[in-house]
Amino acid sequence: MPVTEDNTEHTTEINTQAVTWLVRLTSGDITSDELAAFERWRQADSRHETALAEARVLWVSMGMSLENYYQPDALNGISPHEQARRRLWRWQVMLPTAGLLLFSVMMTQNWLSRWQYDHYTASGEQRMLSLDDGSRMWLDADSAADVRVNSGQRFMRLARGEAFFDVVHNPVQPFIVDAGVGEVKVLGTAFGVQRDGDGMVVTVERGKVKLSRKDHPDMQLNANQQAELHNGLDSAKITTVNAGQVLSWHQGQLVFEEQPLGSILATLKRYDKRVIVFNNDRLAAIKLNAIIDINHLDDWYDGLQQSLPVNISRVGPVVWLRERK
Repeated sequence: MPVTEDNTEHTTEINTQAVTWLVRLTSGDITSDELAAFERWRQADSRHETALAEARVLWVSMGMSLENYYQPDALNGISPHEQARRRLWRWQVMLPTAGLLLFSVMMTQNWLSRWQYDHYTASGEQRMLSLDDGSRMWLDADSAADVRVNSGQRFMRLARGEAFFDVVHNPVQPFIVDAGVGEVKVLGTAFGVQRDGDGMVVTVERGKVKLSRKDHPDMQLNANQQAELHNGLDSAKITTVNAGQVLSWHQGQLVFEEQPLGSILATLKRYDKRVIVFNNDRLAAIKLNAIIDINHLDDWYDGLQQSLPVNISRVGPVVWLRERK
């Protein structure tokens, strides 16, 4: 039977319902009445059970296995009332302990990844800072930096992520950015620095910068040049780029030219506060041109669903992309 638009919409609705039920099952405050309603929904249509199984695969792929919490086969032959009572007891016993552990882990991770720095951003968050010398710094999503800009120095350390700088010219006091493997020194220009693990990328939009690293000669980069440095590699990779396009994130846009869908989605994970789940290798290899408004990601998801054989379910904190069959 051919797949019609109505069939696709109905399938998407069922998938959304399945994910919604799992969100409720993992909420910690589901009632016996809701559990009974869940059982009625699950048994009303064979497609519901299939969608639920796929949703559980989604949940496991997110690192949130429900094997210890929801095991429908183990409850076969027990009355619906008793099934609901046992499930509710299971959640009441297990979730408080898991919640306390999760809270403790999250607090530690927050301190390690954010609060120890002068400035930081979370996923899906960007920030512009006006510095004391009149320069401006934009922190991209999931980034952190320490800043020391005053009458005596112009120095900042990019600990993680990416930043864009529009630096006021000062021939006496250089503006220095430390990104681990290397250091950028400018008198006044516009440029971006990305730090990822033991590597860094510098992109110059305007003017010129000096790139230094220990035991290596300094390099000069001019407008529309980009350099990549990595620990363990003696030489830097220098290329000519469209800097305005590469650094467009600080203006609220992401621009991609002939990029695989998988790479685009990997980038979007920094800007979407929700969890993006996508694991189709065939679709991931498709190359696209895209201009994405960071503040309206759902508009791009809608267009993607219309142009590619992809179903996109957006439920609570999850964006789930699957191949349309």
